[in-house]
Amino acid sequence: MSKYWQIAAGSSGRNYSSLFLKFGMAFVGGETPIATMNEVNAGDVIVLKQGTQIILAAGTVVQKNGIHKGCADKEWLRDFDGWDLQAYCYVDWKRPNQPISINGLTRATIQRLHQQKHKDAANNILNTGVAVPALPEPAKTKIVEDGEILKFLIKEGLRPSSADELTNTISKIRLLADYYYHHCWWEDIREHETRTFLVVPLLLALGWSEQQIKIELPCSGGRIDIACFRKSYKRKNDECVAIIETKDFSSGLDYAQKQAKTYSQDFPSCKAVIVTNGYCYKTYLRDENGQFQTSPSAYINLLMPRDKYPLDPVEVGGAFNAIKWLLPNNLT
Repeated sequence: MSKYWQIAAGSSGRNYSSLFLKFGMAFVGGETPIATMNEVNAGDVIVLKQGTQIILAAGTVVQKNGIHKGCADKEWLRDFDGWDLQAYCYVDWKRPNQPISINGLTRATIQRLHQQKHKDAANNILNTGVAVPALPEPAKTKIVEDGEILKFLIKEGLRPSSADELTNTISKIRLLADYYYHHCWWEDIREHETRTFLVVPLLLALGWSEQQIKIELPCSGGRIDIACFRKSYKRKNDECVAIIETKDFSSGLDYAQKQAKTYSQDFPSCKAVIVTNGYCYKTYLRDENGQFQTSPSAYINLLMPRDKYPLDPVEVGGAFNAIKWLLPNNLT
């Protein structure tokens, strides 16, 4: 007999629902959710929820290439904007005309559904909803070694004498980020820590001077976490060339881009909006019309740099492009 499951679409700044539907899958990370995903069988029904009161879609677990689930064998799920969402199953999703409001769902990432009203809602979507065709999964990407990054940066203008400092800085960032990731409650690692101990050291190692960096700069939209200036800061907004929005470990990077774009309206010369949790960086560039792109231009995870963005390797650049737009020479 088929079992019914509920699965979360992600928390604040980490809404995975569109990619669940895009690739015909459901995926989770963390010891307990991974163990629960292992209980899912072909023919089971999964409800895709947002929060505890909204159902976005429902689907049936199916087999693809002879399997219906797996764990730790898809590299693009191992770097999901920095998260390791290694356990997955395949789902034939159907979507209602509009999200369904319903109470009684839980906060758990993945859990059995027991209330009949939730099962009825799922069955109704399966019978009347619109089928969502699954697209091919992202292509494989390639690990980029530190030596390759250094050679690239020197070509882009980094002083060779700075290479050792940058190598040591990245090594320290990795050690600290790994400690935060594996040995701390993510909620305790606030954006002040990530900005102070992870982001600013990288900027200095890449060649920005302290005089060019302004922390918590007031603007009409609030306060910018980090603003980088063409010259030493002299209260001239038209000399701000990059805005960096820092986030804590538990928030994710999605909504920070909208926040940073709002800030950038005060700064006509700003070329790049960059969002980071201290070890993953997403870069959004201004186009020829003066508008910031809604999709990232580049992405790097300092813990495991790759040549392309694992979630969209066709359209979005990887480590080389992302770190290029952190260099002063390319922004000033």
